[in-house]
Amino acid sequence: MAEDYVAIKVEAENYFSKDGRWTLTSATVNSGITPDPDGSHHGSASGQAYLELLSDTRVTHGDPLISGVNFWPQGGTGPAIDYIVNIPEAGRYTVWVKAYSTGTEDNGIHVGLNSSNPASGERIQWCSGKNQWTWSSAQRTTSNHCGTTRTIYLDIGSAGANTVRFTAREDGFEMDQFMLIKENVSGLLCQPNGNDSVSCNQNATPSQPITQPVAQPEPQPEPQPEPQPDTTENTGSDSAARPQCTSGSSDPDGDGYGWENDQTCIVSNSTPAPSPAPSGAATNGTPACSSASSDSDGDGYGWENEQTCIVGASGAANDSGTNYCASADSDSDGDGWGWEMSRSCVVR
Repeated sequence: MAEDYVAIKVEAENYFSKDGRWTLTSATVNSGITPDPDGSHHGSASGQAYLELLSDTRVTHGDPLISGVNFWPQGGTGPAIDYIVNIPEAGRYTVWVKAYSTGTEDNGIHVGLNSSNPASGERIQWCSGKNQWTWSSAQRTTSNHCGTTRTIYLDIGSAGANTVRFTAREDGFEMDQFMLIKENVSGLLCQPNGNDSVSCNQNATPSQPITQPVAQPEPQPEPQPEPQPDTTENTGSDSAARPQCTSGSSDPDGDGYGWENDQTCIVSNSTPAPSPAPSGAATNGTPACSSASSDSDGDGYGWENEQTCIVGASGAANDSGTNYCASADSDSDGDGWGWEMSRSCVVR
């Protein structure tokens, strides 16, 4: 069986999202935004916190009215605050707002639902109850600037999460709470009473409004960093960070590093090895090459002094006079240098 009425209370500071001009003021937060001629009223606000549209540039009727800056006559056009409200049942809800008004130019706001701005939510107005937190559900009209109570409402078509959006009508507006009330009994009229209760013209239950928790935006995944090249050194070598050379001839000085495709490359065991020198090549009439650069095609044979020579043969020397190693196994620490025949050699 349905309750006699449904009442949903939301604190102004429990917004889902808001325009930056809607400023939180509380016992611990004061933005310092100026002008704000009437100062802070957090001490008498529910939870000692409220939202105000700052800066407040139009305080009296004599101050300049600038549409889109300090005045928004139509709902949905001014700075907005969104609230995600869990509606227990569909139907028509009277909208009550508790505001603090000190004059004639800070006493209006609009309310809408799920991106729509119905005429029944425009121009909520406060005339009485100045200089204190006061509830209103009155709509300003051409014939009645102060409006008639219970004329602001939203027709909510479905239960569950709905977005209630307030948009500014005048700058300097201060909002502490709002309440949605739906009466389910004919002739029953209910309204907020103070901060946390509801009073009706007949006996009705429940007596306490449903308090909405703070609605937080959906968590977004943390952005992942772009993958970076692995620059971790491998046991005395940076081969994990640099490509392998395709030819040993790109390393003319025999230091284990070559230059190909406009970048440094590593001459190592994974580089296609030159064809093994014929047995006794360095002593059977074919000399060892003094430089690997003489082997332009990487086949293990070069051309120096108008004759064929063997690259990598035992005893061959690089340009600096250091011998090339006959076997990569002689380089135990992977630094490009080995030890053979009681002397240092360069690993090809």
